[in-house]
Amino acid sequence: MIMTNKKGQTFSEFMKEYKKKHYGKVAVTVDNVLFSICDERLSVLLVKRGDFPYIGEWALPGGFLDDDESCEEAAARELYEETGIDGVELEQLYTVSTPNRDPRCKTVSNCFMGVLENPVEAYGDDDVADAQWFAVDFAAKDDLYELVLKGEESLNAVMQIKRCKNGKIDINNSVIISQVGLAFDHAKLILYAIESLN
Repeated sequence: MIMTNKKGQTFSEFMKEYKKKHYGKVAVTVDNVLFSICDERLSVLLVKRGDFPYIGEWALPGGFLDDDESCEEAAARELYEETGIDGVELEQLYTVSTPNRDPRCKTVSNCFMGVLENPVEAYGDDDVADAQWFAVDFAAKDDLYELVLKGEESLNAVMQIKRCKNGKIDINNSVIISQVGLAFDHAKLILYAIESLN
């Protein structure tokens, strides 16, 4: 029996008529939030961007998904390519689809989190200029949060946080009011990951 749709089309007829351009192009990316304890303080691993956009600013290790890999494979590959760190157990944390989160194109990012018992020395490689561990601190007053990250540089972001009914941060509807030294919307991802540690 040959299946047809409401228009009476077979699958091959449907595919001939199907227009991908109607749905726009969306790039799939991965971001890695990697934590450890450095000098008795919770720390997060960041990479300094070596190219536009946000050249010279700090971001989570990550990048675009290749055609022949899963998100999990891309997360591990990007972490290794950008920091030299390999073999970390990464768990998917959140899928971020906020419009205009990347000036290059519409991106949907699968955010992964990993925790290292002891910090591993990282080095910037591939398309990044440096990789460093940053001590994490944040303060909250009502729905305003300030995230402060201290390494060789001091980075910060002030965010207005919205929450879902379950109490977790709604990344797509939370807003970064200001940030210094941090790229993209990664401050929101870091804050979400910190709360996920508890």
